[in-house]
Amino acid sequence: MAIRKKIGYRIDPLDLDTRKAIGVRVPFTKKGVFQFNYTTKDQIKSNLINLLLTSPGERYHEPSYGVGLRDIIFDQNIETNQRISNLKARIDQNIQFHLPQIQMTNLKVTPEDKILNIKVEYRILLDNDTNEISLIL
Repeated sequence: MAIRKKIGYRIDPLDLDTRKAIGVRVPFTKKGVFQFNYTTKDQIKSNLINLLLTSPGERYHEPSYGVGLRDIIFDQNIETNQRISNLKARIDQNIQFHLPQIQMTNLKVTPEDKILNIKVEYRILLDNDTNEISLIL
């Protein structure tokens, strides 16, 4: 008799208790000091935003954590295409190393006049759910 593997929705054990917060929501709002995330999907999104907005060396005891968007945005000696390819490489490398629970599926970096649009689409490896974030700098 063959054993069939049941394929279905997988849930993180941290999501089972809806009364316990998993982490702090990013970005912060003016309503209170902190708002909390109660699901791992929301916390992964906050962690990704935090990773993108942190500069390397800014996080205590983790000097490699962070993409360093400010360094690339304000660097004026590099051609725009090279700057965008460096930024994409940094984002990809940091996501693979610091957020192994997700896989980036698409990354768009589009510079406009004085604005940089960054859109990251990703897949959560636990249940293959997709999500995206957009940053305008």
